[in-house]
Amino acid sequence: MSGPYPFTALVNQESMKRALVLNAVNPTIGGVLIRGERGTAKSTAVRALSDVLPDQTVVSDCPYGCPPDAIERMCEECRRRTRRGESLPTKTRSMRVIDLPLDATEDRLTGTLDIERALGGGEARFEPGVLASANRNILYVDEVNLLDDHLVDALLDAAAMGENVVEREGISHRHPAEFILVGTMNPEEGSLRPQLLDRFGLVVDVEGVGDVAERVEISDRRAAFEADPDGFRAEYAETEAALARDIVEARDRLDRVSIPDETRTAISARAVDEHVPGLRGDIAVRRTAVAAAALDGVETVEARHLEEALALALPHRQDGDEHRSEDEEAVLLPDDVDAGEAADTTASDHESDGRVPVTGGRNDLITETESTYPIDRTAMRISQDRRVRDDYGRRIPSKVRFRSGRYVGARRRDDVTDVAIDATLRAAAHRQGNAAGGADSQFEIRTGDIRSKIREHSARGLLILVVDASGSVMNGSKMKETKRAVLSLIEDAYQTRDRVAVVAFRGRDAEVIVSPTRNIGRARERVSELRVGGNTPLSHGLVAAYELAERERRRDSEAYPLVVLFSDGKANVSYEDGAEPEDEALRIATALGNADIESVYVDTGYGLNDSKYSLWSDQKALAAKREEFEWNRRLADAMGGEYLPMIELPDGDFIQQ
Repeated sequence: MSGPYPFTALVNQESMKRALVLNAVNPTIGGVLIRGERGTAKSTAVRALSDVLPDQTVVSDCPYGCPPDAIERMCEECRRRTRRGESLPTKTRSMRVIDLPLDATEDRLTGTLDIERALGGGEARFEPGVLASANRNILYVDEVNLLDDHLVDALLDAAAMGENVVEREGISHRHPAEFILVGTMNPEEGSLRPQLLDRFGLVVDVEGVGDVAERVEISDRRAAFEADPDGFRAEYAETEAALARDIVEARDRLDRVSIPDETRTAISARAVDEHVPGLRGDIAVRRTAVAAAALDGVETVEARHLEEALALALPHRQDGDEHRSEDEEAVLLPDDVDAGEAADTTASDHESDGRVPVTGGRNDLITETESTYPIDRTAMRISQDRRVRDDYGRRIPSKVRFRSGRYVGARRRDDVTDVAIDATLRAAAHRQGNAAGGADSQFEIRTGDIRSKIREHSARGLLILVVDASGSVMNGSKMKETKRAVLSLIEDAYQTRDRVAVVAFRGRDAEVIVSPTRNIGRARERVSELRVGGNTPLSHGLVAAYELAERERRRDSEAYPLVVLFSDGKANVSYEDGAEPEDEALRIATALGNADIESVYVDTGYGLNDSKYSLWSDQKALAAKREEFEWNRRLADAMGGEYLPMIELPDGDFIQQ
């Protein structure tokens, strides 16, 4: 093979290339996370980096590639051999890019018991995993934001300590795990939790190239590389070698670089001013600034190095970073207009078509309007939707039968495909007696001894929010509270790394305004801009939710859809011609429940708008409220879901549940 695309042939993306090279100079910076859309050369840059890194001398028969001249960085076996005075065999090799696949198990990442030796001779011997191969190399995790959280935790723990510690399945083992960690991700597919984001030393955001001349240059270079890889690499051989020399010299210079007192003070002062929690940010900035100075050939950190380090190592640690734009941070109503006033004003400004007034009954038709009610995102933290958030705004641990997820137990099975070695050995141990101790004896495993692993896996949640945007929710308080609750659940989906989709129904149809995504900022924006008005095509909304859930389950057998319907239940538009809207909605809700799709029905009308009852007698108002309540409970029951009122019922409820 001719090798990867030359690192120095990459056009633009200077921040990304600089961050990678700084980590090559000083791997203790803690790695780099590259965030960017598709087609921004993230993977190309990572794979190209290995070519400009210096070759290294390793112990040739060591699975960890230990350095033969640094006993403090060796594994236990190499240390024992060195102390015995043994001459370790060596070889020179290039640094490699070790990939961690998304479907890797914890055993594959950290290592596990050697099955062959355990079953053949009863020996508890460690079998190295990906972290062993990554020692003194580059560990690359593409789409790191989609990696299971427990794998990310194990990965980052090893990166921080420079050592992998395994304590399970009857083995206790540790080995060096020093590597340059590089993660890439597309923000449209979600982000990392802040606790994990903080563990990356540097974070770089890359964007697509907008300059026409640069795009042409990129295309020309890629075409030349594909036509003649060896010839293209030869053109950049000199610049590649020069960068490799710079990295080697910077590594040698690293220990001689000093940081002035005022610079150290400035680093911590900036961290305090930016509300950066913990001290990882301070440490990463210092290490990055020192590496930048060493790479520039100077032995004192200067202002330019400090500013570069601050830009790379601090922003992702600030409270509220998480890829939110200024527009997403606070979508506010005008200072002098209350949400309710805005709604009422808009409603009155549009002439009715003469059919039925806005405050009519459950089956009334409503005039179309085009009102928008942006909501301050700080309003998400309200007590009214706390029950919904607590019950449904989290990922769901599920017992699974495939080889992924955390190993949580073992049991006997007839069809074992994922052997629990520790439990199997324990089950067979009682029969071995002294026979297993002979020189020629083997550890005997019988069929009845074999145990299968029970794994717990966080199901890939899909939160489908179905929002009634009809004119019956025109009342300001209804729309305000509905949006608050919807935005709150979107925020929870962001925290739990679940995907979210939003269906809105109004007028005579339903629309998927947010397709399944982890781009929570986009979902917040679309909900905040949601228009309201018109009739209530409830059946259309339920059908759209059903089709969306079924389509996603066909695409991903692990998907766990949860439909949360926000509506006051005032169905007045049929899905099929001639059908009675309420009866039809009830039938479709029943079909949704029969499809084994989890659901919640949030009654947005209950207790939020009593204005239409104010002219009625108490008895008539009570009867109307009870009728609406009972109808919405029927809908929830038909869906097989839980019924939740938008707000808590007051003391002395008039309805007995």
